[in-house]
Amino acid sequence: MRENVQPGCQSDLFSTWRLRAGDRAAVREVFDGLSEKSRRLRFHGPKPRLPDAEVEALADVGCCGREAVGAIDLRTGEVVGIARFVQDGDDPHTAEVAFAVVDACHGNGVASRLLGELTSLAKRDGIERFVAHVAAGNDAALALLRRVGRVASASFADGAHEVVVEL
Repeated sequence: MRENVQPGCQSDLFSTWRLRAGDRAAVREVFDGLSEKSRRLRFHGPKPRLPDAEVEALADVGCCGREAVGAIDLRTGEVVGIARFVQDGDDPHTAEVAFAVVDACHGNGVASRLLGELTSLAKRDGIERFVAHVAAGNDAALALLRRVGRVASASFADGAHEVVVEL
């Protein structure tokens, strides 16, 4: 085991679950576990705090084309990651995807497992492709998206990659 890695970050020591509407505590717990750099990469700029309105929006899942899954450390009970999608209102076969994993768990398969679970939910809902907006420098997120499916298109503008992945 690598130093500074939480025990539950190992693949056999964390579990995933489908978030319920209003699960604000999980959203806050993951945000609090992100470093300044991780927050900048996830939110495309400085993000010292997550305002209540954004917490509400991120916890608004479980219906209407919005789903999320979380990962929990089985030893500590701490939430260590969340992945979510929001179905495109104009194209029901497309959804925007985003994910975050607490820094202590980076590189331990948490995001891969979350995205796998989320992909299954998306396919069940008739979603055929994910669109992700990834900040420049977030090479790990780009690599993970390439493993989810075939990259249908990729572009770069205004400091972010837009990647469309067929599921």
